Amino acid sequence: MNFRLRVWRQPNAEAKGKLVDYDAPDIPPQASVLEMLDIVNERLVLDGKEPIAFDSDCREGICGTCSLSVNGEAHGPDHPGAACELYMRKFRDGETIVIEPFRVKSFPIV
Repeated sequence: MNFRLRVWRQPNAEAKGKLVDYDAPDIPPQASVLEMLDIVNERLVLDGKEPIAFDSDCREGICGTCSLSVNGEAHGPDHPGAACELYMRKFRDGETIVIEPFRVKSFPIV
């Protein structure tokens, strides 16, 4: 599957952030959103670019550390679980996916 990502990038809490576009080609449909970000990050590092920062811990839908806003909704559209449980097969091939921090006090931008 191929996606266009618009990812919120902000170097620290005081800096102004912005959405940055990334191509995400050849993503397996069984990959979670976090696994997709891992794949994109591997490619960015190989190209000498800064990877996308995000937090995660258990990757089993238990801890909530992976909280993200996906297409404007907490954890993703029509998805009651954590972002680590949201699989790419939920999206259409070629879709643009907007990924932003989950904006709550317990998960600040640092």
